[in-house]
Amino acid sequence: MEAIFERLKKEGKNTVDSLIQWLKDAKLVESTKEGEDKARALFNDISDKNNVQFDKFKEVVTKLAEAQTKSFDEFSKKLAEEGPKFIQGALAAIAGAFNK
Repeated sequence: MEAIFERLKKEGKNTVDSLIQWLKDAKLVESTKEGEDKARALFNDISDKNNVQFDKFKEVVTKLAEAQTKSFDEFSKKLAEEGPKFIQGALAAIAGAFNK
């Protein structure tokens, strides 16, 4: 999970919006307005919403796991599994923006 996060960071995709999308893609957060709002609230104390650090993301994942009586390791594994697909989608979106 950390390696994928670092790659997102390198691409400038370590924003709250991107990380919430990653959590939703990994099915760790419900893809509903309510589910997203709950996840977004866990990022409220971050001053720079466009540059989330790994330690803070790890705290958010831990809180999400605890709320669902799961372990951090389970959630980390799901994020790691979903990460390559998420990165491909993020990079495709960047490429598409440059092609316009």
